[in-house]
Amino acid sequence: MSELPASIETGLEQWHQFAATWKPEILQALLTDDCVFHSPFLWKPKPGKGKTMMALTAASQVFENFKYHRQLTDGTSVMLEFSANVGEMSLKGIDLIRFNADGKIEDFEVMIRPFKGLQALAEAMTKQLMKQGDYEAFIAG
Repeated sequence: MSELPASIETGLEQWHQFAATWKPEILQALLTDDCVFHSPFLWKPKPGKGKTMMALTAASQVFENFKYHRQLTDGTSVMLEFSANVGEMSLKGIDLIRFNADGKIEDFEVMIRPFKGLQALAEAMTKQLMKQGDYEAFIAG
């Protein structure tokens, strides 16, 4: 496992603070303006800080019992293994997060298993994005 530069270590600490509190202001300060979000249930990446904010704040409302278990890094990117529940469904996943030299997130990709967990997440995220008023903006483009 590679060591992280201090700026990226700081960014990762801020990410963990967001994941523990789900405070959007932490996330807002952590993302680059041109951040790209890769959804586990949409085939096309979603560019921009706004879409990444929409997705991750919706996820904060959907996931229950969210917990990170392992961390791997190559020095600029971090893979975080997690578990969570979406309603009655248990799922496992990974967050692949790439940071820039300033410790800001520039790319965020989520992968989920099992398939039924992914289906439950997709349904819950769609409902949450609609509730937030973000659904049309998120799926556009």
